[in-house]
Amino acid sequence: MTACSIAALIDPSLLNIALGVIIFVGLNLFQSSFTQFCLMEKLLKRVGFRSEMDEIRTMALHDALTGLPNRAHLEERISNSLSLAKRTNSKVAMLFIDVDSFKQINDLHGHKVGDQILISMAKLLRANVRKHDTVARWGGDEFVVVLEDVESIDVCASVAEKLKDNVQSHSVALGHGHNQPSLSIGVSVFPDDGDTTEALLVQADKALYYAKAQGRNNIQMYSRLRSLGFADFNLSTRLAAAVSQGNILVHYQPIVDAKTTRIVGMEALARWRDKDAWVSPGEFIPVAENLGLIHELGLQVLERALADYRGLCGQRQLRLAVNISNRQLFSKSFVDDLTARIAKHGLTPQHLKLEITESIALDTDNAQRALRHLANAGFYLSIDDFGTGFSSLSRLHELPVNELKIDISFVRRAKTMEGQVMLRTIANMAHDMKLVLVAEGVEDQETADILRALDIEYLQGYFFGRPVPPGEFTSLTSRAAGSQQVASALTNTM
Repeated sequence: MTACSIAALIDPSLLNIALGVIIFVGLNLFQSSFTQFCLMEKLLKRVGFRSEMDEIRTMALHDALTGLPNRAHLEERISNSLSLAKRTNSKVAMLFIDVDSFKQINDLHGHKVGDQILISMAKLLRANVRKHDTVARWGGDEFVVVLEDVESIDVCASVAEKLKDNVQSHSVALGHGHNQPSLSIGVSVFPDDGDTTEALLVQADKALYYAKAQGRNNIQMYSRLRSLGFADFNLSTRLAAAVSQGNILVHYQPIVDAKTTRIVGMEALARWRDKDAWVSPGEFIPVAENLGLIHELGLQVLERALADYRGLCGQRQLRLAVNISNRQLFSKSFVDDLTARIAKHGLTPQHLKLEITESIALDTDNAQRALRHLANAGFYLSIDDFGTGFSSLSRLHELPVNELKIDISFVRRAKTMEGQVMLRTIANMAHDMKLVLVAEGVEDQETADILRALDIEYLQGYFFGRPVPPGEFTSLTSRAAGSQQVASALTNTM
């Protein structure tokens, strides 16, 4: 007796019950394993459920809301695409896509509206890729697009940009209003970023996280992040989370008068404690710059430093030095925003010293215009890391700056004849231009004496005090108050 004839002898009502159980089990098996589902499909067809299996397969392969392939079917599609790419020596791109601010839309307008947005996103994505490309719903507000047979990484980036722009230009109805949706996209490419489905999905997901950390409505290529030196992606992920959650700390390092060693100011410096260990600024600052997080990080340091200022100074008038990034400097609203921020804390531009890296300040006309705007507003301006950009020294006299901060590389050579020649040259030039000098990285008495003999006005470094939390800096200034010689008090913080 065949399997089909056995099925014919079973009561129809029992068959319906059995079919319902099979559909339920089949769908769940497919969600966890495409291979297991295929085995069940073969078995069911053998016992006479050929027509029913078509329905089961359709339900199991697709997302119920959007009609797109679901996660399990996506993995099958990716596997097939990779097999083809290996045979034809072509590339496959994986685009991990997130609908920005979807949770807020759901919370404000309800899940029905959220569902409509997901349906609209599915249609838009599908309409903007080729027929043989795959668009799948990963889950929640996330989609995955698989681009087959792409010529280069640049083509992948262009397609991602096209998707982002086309979606953003599309208006979606939200209750009584409309919304302009935006996407964050992370991209990985076979074989450049990985040669398995799992590896490519993981890399695209990491790139997506960085895209979201940059302010959303953004595209990040995994290959680009890798080329920038992100060997420790987990560290980068934790840094992005720390900046997003406002967990960057601010420590303060004293700046002293070279002749009297009295504290005349302090520099606000970003510090990050990752888990149970401090991460060197030399490690996390470049990562923040490459990830596009330096603007937000700089704003957090600035805001915290302004809030700490009164407590740090006590009854003394100290100048607060803060570092300004190129993104901040070139923002059209930066001067107005900064002026409003300091006014909120009862301060004036004269309380601040803005440190701008020499490479930024000397290299562009835009930087000069921005510096003039800041100078006209009353801010004290300092060129940081001075001495590393001699190719642009001819433009120095054009800048409306007050101070040069000598790069630490010159200070470390202060005990050598060659180093002293360089320092003397910088000092003479600066003083002829009526500019004040600060030397950073002073770590011992001998170096301090050499710099003092060159008439360098201000000194900063571990010899006078390490960067410390606000409470410790306040104690430091309190102990030093009223004393002409505070070097011993400062040195105790080392």
